[in-house]
Amino acid sequence: MRITLCTLLLAWATCATAWDDSRLSVPLVVDERTVPYPEFAIYVMPDQTFEVGFRDASGGGTVAFRGSTQPAGGARLQAPSDPGLERLVAHNVASGERAVINVFTMVPANRVDAKGVLNGYRIGAYPREPLRGQDIYLAPTGFVEVTAANAATRVSPNFRLEQFLSKQDLGEPYTTPRYLVLRANLLLKLENILATLNRSGRATDGLVVMSGFRTPFYNKAIGNVPYSRHVWGGAADIYIDEAPADGRMDDLNGDGKVDRNDARWFADFVNEMSRSGDFGPRIGGLGVYGSNAAHGPFIHVDVRGSRARW
Repeated sequence: MRITLCTLLLAWATCATAWDDSRLSVPLVVDERTVPYPEFAIYVMPDQTFEVGFRDASGGGTVAFRGSTQPAGGARLQAPSDPGLERLVAHNVASGERAVINVFTMVPANRVDAKGVLNGYRIGAYPREPLRGQDIYLAPTGFVEVTAANAATRVSPNFRLEQFLSKQDLGEPYTTPRYLVLRANLLLKLENILATLNRSGRATDGLVVMSGFRTPFYNKAIGNVPYSRHVWGGAADIYIDEAPADGRMDDLNGDGKVDRNDARWFADFVNEMSRSGDFGPRIGGLGVYGSNAAHGPFIHVDVRGSRARW
């Protein structure tokens, strides 16, 4: 398979069409993770049990999943035995709010064959040992199968599943399944950045995800380091493209040019959020990149759990 860097870095770089600032007045809690949005996604293994409920369910409510309904005070649910997408609907009687959780049951990683291929899709091989023994660098236990039917599914109010696909070239989209890993904490961080931009006066309908998940195969093909957080679904290369919407970073610093300084402006904005404690446990790496023949300026953000800057 021949990889063309210029083509692949720009392929499928898409953003949300209109900023959705909806938030729940009473957040959901999914396995101890707070979800403040009326639409989100979780990623589970076949037959895995998980708990869903409103932080305060004293006013009553229900959680409906796979044909059964339970009280919203902390429903114990079980994922299907087969990979796929199911919708969970939680209803808070007191607030009248309704939340949808898109539950992706993943394909177990042990189905990747000895050549690093899963159902015809090239995954490649993860490092045998986690970096410095950290659990976040253990090989994934499963992969989300992405098809024409579920590619546009919202994984949070302003992001879709397909925005995070590896950019390796497969020709016509979705003629065969594709696979990815995506961490919920990354979505929470990106939504936080988007909301803070808008509330600060920088009107931004969406963030362009230039690169999300990378298979180890693709990551190696473009010459990136083997322990890149992209390979574990915990990183995104992003930029703002609003005025004009031309496939490149906007002139964020207002100097009449689009260059590395605009990525620096964006990084400074995100770094200030980090210094203010806005990300909580979702702290991570922040990198600044300028233009080249393949792309315009962008920044890298991740949720590695420790601070890194470059």
